[in-house]
Amino acid sequence: MRPPCLVLTLLLGCTAPPGSAGPGAGPTGDTAGGGDGGDDNGGGDGGGDDDEVEQLPGVEEVGIFDPETVHVLELELDAHSYATLAATPDEYVGGTVTFEGRTWERVGIRVKGSASYQPLDEKPALKLKFHEYDKDQRFLGLERLTLNNEVWDPTMMAENLSYEAWRAAGSPAPRTGYATVSLNGRYLGLYAILETMDDDFVDHTWPGSEGGLWEMTRNCDFTGDCTCFELQETGSSYEPGAVAQGCEAAAEGTVEALQAAFDWEALVAFLAVELAVNHPDSYSFNLNNFFVYHDPIEDRLSLSPWGADSTFIYAYPPSTDNPDCRPLYRDVLTSSPKGWLMDFCLEDPTCSADLEAEVLEVAAWMEESQLVARMEETRDRLDPYAALEVYVNWTAADRERRVGCFLEFTEQRPEELRAWVAAR
Repeated sequence: MRPPCLVLTLLLGCTAPPGSAGPGAGPTGDTAGGGDGGDDNGGGDGGGDDDEVEQLPGVEEVGIFDPETVHVLELELDAHSYATLAATPDEYVGGTVTFEGRTWERVGIRVKGSASYQPLDEKPALKLKFHEYDKDQRFLGLERLTLNNEVWDPTMMAENLSYEAWRAAGSPAPRTGYATVSLNGRYLGLYAILETMDDDFVDHTWPGSEGGLWEMTRNCDFTGDCTCFELQETGSSYEPGAVAQGCEAAAEGTVEALQAAFDWEALVAFLAVELAVNHPDSYSFNLNNFFVYHDPIEDRLSLSPWGADSTFIYAYPPSTDNPDCRPLYRDVLTSSPKGWLMDFCLEDPTCSADLEAEVLEVAAWMEESQLVARMEETRDRLDPYAALEVYVNWTAADRERRVGCFLEFTEQRPEELRAWVAAR
């Protein structure tokens, strides 16, 4: 097993684990942002001539979305920006981001979260918008990053593993990674790095399609006229009323209409993984946490998950003891759905057959991908960082207990899924 890693260098691998250089200790080096204009990866001219400025590698080369690596992000806000963000946390202010020895200046930084919200002087979940003040600035080719604070997930693994399950099943889902984050030299803790649901996500997932991406609003479903969906991103081929075809198909109420409106295989995979990873705060079981994309090339809609820190054995609050290692909120396998698509699919013979087959595929993947063994490795990799946490809503004992239950639940889940299919 590899030792815990604080900094991934491009050629030399990892540095020492937490404690050897101090929490949040990060690299120093060249400036990659702050100028007017710039290439897609850097943002500014870096302060030197062309021979002295390297072309920054992209996301894949650096491995920002490699969950086996813990990166270091250092954020800096001047006194005015800090005070402004503390007073209006949902408004972007300008700051500096340093990653792997490179610095991006004039980056938009704001606080995010509802249940996971913490103020700026604790461990805030954050949005980074690299092109907020310089439209050409990018972070390794990305416009944005999302940093989730893991304050409700003592395992610090739920998002990483559940989004992997969606992607493996063929359902579009964000990529993830890990980083320690400091703000003005104060160590905040370990964060989950999430690919933001924006045009970069669209370009990576549906190359060249240039469609529209919508986000749900609370209790939004396909049973109305679809005006409850909020437009987030538009490509050059975006069709303003495209999301409404989902509502029109639901109104028709036939599997043929749904197959014409949605990417059918991706939709069935989306629903199956909601069941497999037990996502109670999802589209199907809480009308929450999902996006809809219209691919104008195929003229189909796809759903993507969000808010997956509540998957697997989520308990609220996280300090709650669950000696039986069962989800204390609810197990969606025994719950009635709220989302119309899941409700329809459980009743319609064609959709139900496809869903059951996909659930069995996910169960097999959980075993064949050695998910439990990889979870054990991830636990060991993250333990040194978890020991440094100060602002989370759980203790070391909570983490040990919940990780144990996480492993037990995941080991049992494939057979539970097979039993669920057999009983239908």
